[in-house]
Amino acid sequence: MISYLRLIYYLLRPDTIFVRRTSNGLGDNLLLSMILPELRKKHPDRRIVVETPWPEIFANNPNADWVTGLHMKTTRRHIKPRYHVEETTTASIYEQTMAYVGERRKAQPRLYLTEEETTGIRERYPFPYLALCPTGERDFFANRKEWGLPNFQRLRDLLAGFQVVQIGLPGDPLLERVIDGRELTVRETAAVIRQSLLFLGLEGGLMHLARSVGSRAVIIYGGLVRPEISGYDENVNVYNAVACSPCFHSDRRHEPCESMACMKGISPEQVFEMITSRLLPEQRLEV
Repeated sequence: MISYLRLIYYLLRPDTIFVRRTSNGLGDNLLLSMILPELRKKHPDRRIVVETPWPEIFANNPNADWVTGLHMKTTRRHIKPRYHVEETTTASIYEQTMAYVGERRKAQPRLYLTEEETTGIRERYPFPYLALCPTGERDFFANRKEWGLPNFQRLRDLLAGFQVVQIGLPGDPLLERVIDGRELTVRETAAVIRQSLLFLGLEGGLMHLARSVGSRAVIIYGGLVRPEISGYDENVNVYNAVACSPCFHSDRRHEPCESMACMKGISPEQVFEMITSRLLPEQRLEV
């Protein structure tokens, strides 16, 4: 009840700017954090309210006056960023999102961890280690983001000289010879990635989470979408274009791909070489 009253209070204030994301995706909601600094800069005297199904990722954000999972009414003061991507798209999702605040440039998401949060994770998962998530979002993309558990297991075996913390959802299959971090909250997961040597995963929410805490990443793209559209320059983006690439369309659900030729063209050995080339020799652990 108190939260609803507070939302009504902000709706009645003409100086409130609402930022709203209707998608439930973690990555899409993290992108909202990109436009908040620009809003604060352009409207220092306005109140900024973020409406999101992931309010926890905006905790401690200095550019949001209030964050809520509630929504009652859409007004002219609502900013509702969305992006459109198809085969011929040239503007990145970051440029498209920033255009909602009058900027046509790339930006990056930001999640603000506390010292207590990072210290707690450091005590549970002693450094050094790699963070890895072998699964992607399947509801909208079917199998098109999947590299496959056997490939990730082979990659983990090649990384025998490193500790690996597997993150993700509690129901995800657990790889062999990993430290189980699947049941962490999203902020704890962010802290695990922040403390890691490197994040290994697929294009999607955890890729954006890694960048939001300033961590390096090796991202297996396959051929679904071009890295120029959704990738970060700081990452190693393993893209393998085939005849049907790219096949991502932001406005329709994807059917399962029978061939998965783009993903099959990426070997664990290839990804292993990319990973080890980014790590200092002294960070390698003895088996």
